[in-house]
Amino acid sequence: MKKTIALTWGGTWGHTFPLLAIKKHLEADTNLDFHWFWQQDSIEHEIAEKNHIPFHRIASGKIRRYFDIKNFYEPLKNITWVFEWIFYILRYKIDIVISKWWSVSIPLCIAAKLLWKKIYIHESDQVMWMANTLISKFATKVFYTFPLEKGNPEKDIVSGPLMNKDLLKNITNTVVEENEKLKVVVIAGSQWSRKIFKSLLWIMNNLLDINFTIILGEKNMEFRQEFEKFKNIKIVDFASQEALGLIYKKSDIAISRGSSTLWELYFFWIHTIIIPLKATWGDHQTKNGEFFKEQFSSDLLDEDTNLGLELFRLLQKYKELRKNSLNLQWFDDGINKIKSEIK
Repeated sequence: MKKTIALTWGGTWGHTFPLLAIKKHLEADTNLDFHWFWQQDSIEHEIAEKNHIPFHRIASGKIRRYFDIKNFYEPLKNITWVFEWIFYILRYKIDIVISKWWSVSIPLCIAAKLLWKKIYIHESDQVMWMANTLISKFATKVFYTFPLEKGNPEKDIVSGPLMNKDLLKNITNTVVEENEKLKVVVIAGSQWSRKIFKSLLWIMNNLLDINFTIILGEKNMEFRQEFEKFKNIKIVDFASQEALGLIYKKSDIAISRGSSTLWELYFFWIHTIIIPLKATWGDHQTKNGEFFKEQFSSDLLDEDTNLGLELFRLLQKYKELRKNSLNLQWFDDGINKIKSEIK
């Protein structure tokens, strides 16, 4: 029988691309239709249109963990929007809701529960976000990237990360050619990365024998002119998933935040130097980094220390490191576990 799936999550690339990954892995099934619910004129809106997914604006109030006068009336808005989304679920004949992150998904999931629709959520981090914590109470299945402690073995599933197969689109073979010089990719996200870029500029004159690919992101374009002074740096403003796959294949080491990007680097067998952003819910990036340090020997740095000196020390230590393979055998496992539940 034909099923219609509502996709609702987003806010950052790390939470948006898993949504696209599910759609791309399932789109060959002609019995499945997809609708994307999120905020108007967002990156999710742009991605949905590019991938021919019907997009619908979702309304919701923000959940604030601090005192704000809006906390007294926005919960009332959420109640109103639940009834609005009951109408849309019936209108578009939604059978399944797949939710990832953020408070805007709450009214839709509550509406789905009231109509006895299936609700699947996925948690990317070591610390479950507030919206997911709430929705997990009544979700049909809860999928986890990390092996967190679960309360209900029949409901809670460790799926692993949800990887977008577009990362492999331009990978014609898995042979890894050894780099003449150490090749480092810097992928620290678009926001809150200035300290990392400034630290690299401070030490770059002493790293001319290492090749860098630096992905700036739209909020860091002021650094382009400074990095262009160095011949050993290739600058990328924004990299699509297809382009990222090629960059990853050629890279030996990555300097990254503690986001879900860590799993992309893991599958391309890239040693990671992790610099968590502390201003995150539950300090989850640090906890993600601690997991990678323990399980995969990643390096974990504190950005409040002398970051430039620490980066220089590690890059000198790994100057002769070269990867010799990829690690793709479990690439589709996370998606396949969700696919088996949907079907």
